[in-house]
Amino acid sequence: MQAFFSARLLCPFLLLIFPALSAFAEDFGSALARADQLEDRGELKAALELLEKLDRTHPDDPSVLYRFSNVYADMVDSAPDKEQKALAKQALTYAQRAVARANYDAKAHLALAIAYGKMADFVDNRTKMEYSKYVKSEAERAIQLDPKLDDGYEVLARWNFEMATLNPILAGIAKILYGDLPPASKEQAFEYFNKAITISPNNIGYHAEYAKALEKTGQGQAAKAEWRRVLQLPPQDDEDRQYQREAAAEVR
Repeated sequence: MQAFFSARLLCPFLLLIFPALSAFAEDFGSALARADQLEDRGELKAALELLEKLDRTHPDDPSVLYRFSNVYADMVDSAPDKEQKALAKQALTYAQRAVARANYDAKAHLALAIAYGKMADFVDNRTKMEYSKYVKSEAERAIQLDPKLDDGYEVLARWNFEMATLNPILAGIAKILYGDLPPASKEQAFEYFNKAITISPNNIGYHAEYAKALEKTGQGQAAKAEWRRVLQLPPQDDEDRQYQREAAAEVR
C-alpha cells in the first residue's frame, strides 16, 4: 500500500518534470541548429559566441565540440596570416576532444579530418604527409558511420586528387611514411566528387572544386559545365560568392 501511494505521489511530479526536460532538450537542439545556420551563412563570430554559451551549459558535449572545430577551421583562411596557425590548432584540439568523447559520431570524425587538413598547411613536409593519413582515415570513418555524409566524400575527393598529383618531394616523403604511395587516383577523386554532388547537388563548393580538378586533367568542357552550374546556384556565404567570381572568369 505504501508503494502504491508513493507511485501516486511520484506520477504528478514526473508529469511536471518531463515536459521541462523535453523543452530543455529542444532548446539545446534548436541552438545547435542555429549555430549551423550561422556557420553556413559565414557569420562565424556569431556562431562562435553561441557555441561558447552552449559550452557553458553543456561542457564537453561532443555536438558542441565538433562545431567549435568546424567554425575555427572556417576562420583560418580569412584570418590574418599571423593568426591562422593558432586557429587551425584550435580546430584540431576541439575535434580531437569530440572524437574522444563520441567515437561513434560521424560528424566528429569529419571535423577531425578537416582539422588535420587545415593544420597540414602549417607544418613541415614530413608532418604534412603524416597528417594526410589522418585526413583519409578520419574521412573514411565518417562515411562508414554515415554513408550520406556528403562532406566526407568531398574531403576524400580532394585527398585522392592531391595524392594522385603530388609533387616529387612530397611523393618521396609519402613513400617513406607509407612504405609506398597510398592508393589514390584522379578517377577515384572524380567518383567521390560525384557522390558528394549527388547527395548535395546545390553545394557550390563541390561543383567549384570538381571544376578545378577537371581543369587540371585537361577536361575543359566538363569543367566549364561545372562552373556554369556554380553560377546558377544561389550563394550561401562569402566563400560561395568567391567561387562564383572565379566561375564568371572561367566561363567568359
